[in-house]
Amino acid sequence: MAIAPSFAELLASVDERRRTVTVYAPALPDAVERLFDTRHVRLEHEFLPRGAGEPFLTVVDGDRYVGSLDLPAVYDFSHPKIHEVGSPAFVDAAYRKLTSLLPDTVFSTLDRRQLLATSREIEDRAWRVGTGRLDVGFQALSKLRAQTDVYEALVERGLDVHVYGAPDWTPHFVDDVTVHGDSDGDDGGDGELGAVWFMAYDGGDDPGQACGLVAVERSAGSFEGFWTYDPETVEQVFASASRFPATPESELP
Repeated sequence: MAIAPSFAELLASVDERRRTVTVYAPALPDAVERLFDTRHVRLEHEFLPRGAGEPFLTVVDGDRYVGSLDLPAVYDFSHPKIHEVGSPAFVDAAYRKLTSLLPDTVFSTLDRRQLLATSREIEDRAWRVGTGRLDVGFQALSKLRAQTDVYEALVERGLDVHVYGAPDWTPHFVDDVTVHGDSDGDDGGDGELGAVWFMAYDGGDDPGQACGLVAVERSAGSFEGFWTYDPETVEQVFASASRFPATPESELP
């Protein structure tokens, strides 16, 4: 039986994949160059004369065209808006458009706001489908405190929610979720869970909605990670999470 990979090992395996991002503009904007400098993609520039149209970029995976996006939507990635689960704003959110073009691409510097925006998109998918399993690890259970309303709504929708992290807080909805702790330490720093932010949703009744996120904290507040809509990669995220057993309620504070 194969041993499930650690989250760091899973991140390393995804890092082998590269896409090509080509920017069509009079010149390559410094902001775009900085944005993709820490994204593991091949960045290219094609001259677009002024007046010939709005600057845009395309994403190619090998010989396969993935899609295109106007540059203003790209800038939103640096400081994305955080939408509420179930909000109609998710449909046209610029951040969501970019994430749809760059799944399974490792980003070397993701901050907590960018991770929260990506997490909210996954939570929104789970809420809209309304069935299935959602695993989420925010390093320590106390970091779920600010997301109480979101997870109450997900539980009420009937989702099988599993939360992971250092057991430094007991959610008041603990009877409705399964809590998993880190066997290597309970202070959020010694064990693996203390260094990783992850999510995995199996798609419920619609496997095509499966999605996931893995981000390892490399320095305080700065993460290296990826998001995915590939069912096989999502299964690997679930496998990595399966290494952490459920924590009895009696062991929570």
